[in-house]
Amino acid sequence: MHDEFRVDVHTPHSERLLDALKHVEKDAGSNLPRLAVTHSGDEVFLYADSQPAAEQGRAALQRALDAAKLDGKPSVTRWHPLEERWEDITKPLPSTDAERAAEHARLEEEETEESEHAGYPEWEVRVSLPSHHDARALAERLRGESIPVAQHWRYLLIGAEDEDDAAALAQRIRVEAPAGSEIHTEGSGRPYWEMLHPFAYLGGIGN
Repeated sequence: MHDEFRVDVHTPHSERLLDALKHVEKDAGSNLPRLAVTHSGDEVFLYADSQPAAEQGRAALQRALDAAKLDGKPSVTRWHPLEERWEDITKPLPSTDAERAAEHARLEEEETEESEHAGYPEWEVRVSLPSHHDARALAERLRGESIPVAQHWRYLLIGAEDEDDAAALAQRIRVEAPAGSEIHTEGSGRPYWEMLHPFAYLGGIGN
């Protein structure tokens, strides 16, 4: 199952709701689509691979709430692959290459603005090099270009303002780094960069 839709409801009685949902599912039998059910604290989630299945899940969740005499209003959201977050199903996804490119550009601009406002990189490239000497040489070269980088023995953490910058930087490092290096990109962890801030050269991103 490729989960793209999610039904969620907030309730301080999640265990009671899950018990009631089991009875609703049993009564519905084969009429209810296969849904992955999870909960975290006061949130109960159903995951579905289509909007009709999600709507059926929302109806089942509402019946469970009513049966357990619990307050709550289930909502359906859809996973946005470009924004990488759950959004209301009434918001249309980009359907053309031009729309996808425009949305991607807007997201990159937002990430850059967030980096500049926060004072730390929103994205990072993590590099594992074969030796401490290799790591130091690459770190010094990047710092000479005002690229934020922190070194720990043979490991580097390199900051980037947005996902595109991180991808481009990772591609460059794959070419320049010695054989045996490992390169990964991911969203930045703010606490880690705040801890490293006195030692990292943040260039135009930080002070």
